[in-house]
Amino acid sequence: MDFTPKTYLTLLITISSLLLTKPVLSTRDIHVTHQELREDLNELCKKTTNPALCSKTIQPHVSETTLEPIKALNVEVDATLTGVKAALTKIKSLEALNNNEKSTKKSLSVCDEQYSSMLDAIAETKLAIARKDVVTAKFKFSAVLSYQAACQDNFQDGKIPFNEDSEAVFKLGGIALDIIASIEKNMPPLPPVKSAPSAFSSVIGTIS
Repeated sequence: MDFTPKTYLTLLITISSLLLTKPVLSTRDIHVTHQELREDLNELCKKTTNPALCSKTIQPHVSETTLEPIKALNVEVDATLTGVKAALTKIKSLEALNNNEKSTKKSLSVCDEQYSSMLDAIAETKLAIARKDVVTAKFKFSAVLSYQAACQDNFQDGKIPFNEDSEAVFKLGGIALDIIASIEKNMPPLPPVKSAPSAFSSVIGTIS
C-alpha cells in the first residue's frame, strides 16, 4: 500500500489519541509508595532493641503510604499477644505431663498464672491504644515483661522448658515498649499545673 500524506496524517492522529487516553505509568510511580513506607518503618524500628524483628513483625500489616507509630505499636502488641498465647499453650501441655518433678510442677503452675495475667494486661493495653492513651498503655504493658520475668525466676539457672516461647515474648514485648517510648518522646509537653492559691496568698506582711 502506498503511503500518501493523507495516510501519514491519519496515522499520526490515531497514535496521538491513544497516548492521550491511556496514561503511562513508570516503574518509579509503581514502587514509590512501598519505598516511602519502608523508610518510615526503618526509621521507627531502628530506635528499638531489635530493628530486624520489629520490621519483620510490622511490615506485613501496614499498607498505608505513611506509617502511624500508634498503629505500629498495636501490631507489635498483637504479635506479643500471639507469643503469650503460644507460650501458655506450651505451659499447659507441660503441666499435663505425669513425670514432672515437684519443683518443675510448682514453677509451671506459677508461669501458668503469670502468663494468664499477661492476657489481661495486654487486653487493657489495647483498650488504651484504641484511645491513644500512650501513658496508660505503657503502664499496663510494662506488667507483661514483669510477669515474664516472674515466671522465668521460678526455674533454677533460668532453664525454662519453653525457653524459645519465653524469649519471643521478651523480645516482642521489649520492641513494643521501645515504640511507646518513641511515641512519648514526640508527644507535646503537658501544660504546667497551676497550684491552688493558699489561704494566706492575699495577706500582706507577716503574722505575729
